[in-house]
Order: sequence, then structure tokens, then C-alpha cells
Amino acid sequence: MIALENFSTGVPVAAGQGQQMPLGAILAGAKLNRGSIERLQEHLAADFSTSGDWFSLCRGLRRKGVCLKFREGTLWLYDAVTHAAVAACEDLGIDPDELELRFGPSHP
Repeated sequence: MIALENFSTGVPVAAGQGQQMPLGAILAGAKLNRGSIERLQEHLAADFSTSGDWFSLCRGLRRKGVCLKFREGTLWLYDAVTHAAVAACEDLGIDPDELELRFGPSHP
């Protein structure tokens, strides 16, 4: 489950504990199942659909505790705090080619 976030640091808050927990600690390290993929897609959908450029996309994602990076030629989401790989964008149904058409040459 994706927890509520502390937007001052971009790090999700662990549910019921009041402690900050990096998104990578919640999602990375294990293969994402269908439910966690759907929650992550829901969590990030607005940023991917409403951003008008790479800067606004990266800023919005950073506020939600993730960042974009290339890994072996593929665009991935990483935990913004621990820099742990979370998921490939393609695994989340995000087409990097479509982003490049919308925003111009790859930025992350």
C-alpha cells in the first residue's frame, strides 16, 4: 500500500507509525504484483497525464518520492531518497517514446 506523503521531503509516511519510509522500501526489492502496480499507477497518473514538460513531470514525481532515471537504455522510476530502482516505466504502462514525443528529447 502506498502511504500518505510528507511533501516537505517527498518521502511517504509509514501508515500508523508517523515515521517516514522511503518509497523504495515499500515497493522495491520484491517483484511488483498486479495490485502494487495498480496502486503505483494510480499514485503517479496525474503527474504523467498533466505535466507539460520534463521539468514539471520530474518535479511532480519528486514530490511523490520518486524520480526518473535511465537504466541500461530503459526509463525507470527510482526512490528519490534511497535511489533504489522501483520499476521500469514500461512495466507501469508508461511509454517512454510517448513522453519523448510530448516533451522533446529525453531529459532524466
